[in-house]
Amino acid sequence: MWERYIYLINKYPFIAVSDVITLCPLLIGIISYKYLSKENKLLFYFIIVHFLLDLQSVWISVKNQNNLNIFNFTELLEVTIICLVFLQLNSQYFKKWLIAFLLFTCVFVGIWKFDFAEFAFVPYVLNRLSYVIVVFIYFNTLLSETSVKNILTHPPFWLCAGLIVYSTGSVIIFLFGKQILASDAPHEKFVFFYSIISIINIFFRLLICVSFFVSKYEKK
Repeated sequence: MWERYIYLINKYPFIAVSDVITLCPLLIGIISYKYLSKENKLLFYFIIVHFLLDLQSVWISVKNQNNLNIFNFTELLEVTIICLVFLQLNSQYFKKWLIAFLLFTCVFVGIWKFDFAEFAFVPYVLNRLSYVIVVFIYFNTLLSETSVKNILTHPPFWLCAGLIVYSTGSVIIFLFGKQILASDAPHEKFVFFYSIISIINIFFRLLICVSFFVSKYEKK
């Protein structure tokens, strides 16, 4: 069992690092928990679930079984949490309605296109596009309000920055996703492409760490 685990780490180092990095926002979230806003607490709870799902995914991989059903389920859960976070961050009715519509659309498509054995291409891309939209909606809210004194100590700013980085992978997915992530795709191309996704995930999780960390400074 351990031999198989070490083999997977050596063969897919970026994927392994991405899984380990999930510990960072988890630990910083625990340390900074009393300073977290309602939105960041919701994100923190998702990180806990995400970490547990990562463990299950690794365990399934070690047993040499397909774990894409875990990946696709995590996508469905992730878009739900992200949209709920931005629903709380925006107070204007129209913006809330638009985010709620995006949430309903993404969940509907995610369930409709859910696959237990293949990478769910359409929901993945739709989710990333939705993240870009909710970020711009919130940036519009920030520009129209003057309550934020220092943007660098404003936790949602770092979440938005992370989501922008996170969503850039959708461009590559648009171009090559179906050809590279299909079950019959060349293994080397699949590994290369999935490694890119893992690197993007690492940046996103590190910026979530910053979002949790600066919470105590915004409270002051």
